Amino acid sequence: MSKWTRNDVLDWWRSHYTSILSECGCEMEDHSVYGESMYQPEFDPMTLRDEVLRMNGHDGALCPETYGKVADLVCQDPHAALQAIRPMMQQIGIGCPQSFAKALFDVFSVGDDMGIIKPFNTES
Repeated sequence: MSKWTRNDVLDWWRSHYTSILSECGCEMEDHSVYGESMYQPEFDPMTLRDEVLRMNGHDGALCPETYGKVADLVCQDPHAALQAIRPMMQQIGIGCPQSFAKALFDVFSVGDDMGIIKPFNTES
């Protein structure tokens, strides 16, 4: 009896259930989370911002003003945000910023609901 590796399982899933398998493909990327470079295509920050605003994320945000400020800033230079979270991603050993952000959102939301995580005030 042979032991299947993770890649064997992924290959089998891809060959049989490609339409339902959803992974980011971080193992196939050219740029390592441990390297210095990252994928940086040319883009229009205003187009990115318009697409983000179309998602209406500010409607579900606890603080819509904070959401708007962060969205505006990150849309101007999303790669600076990636560089800021990269050390944590390296420490954890992950390469998918979308799943990283989703996990942070979920943990912070549940933590807020449970009274474990509270916002900061903005006074100096």
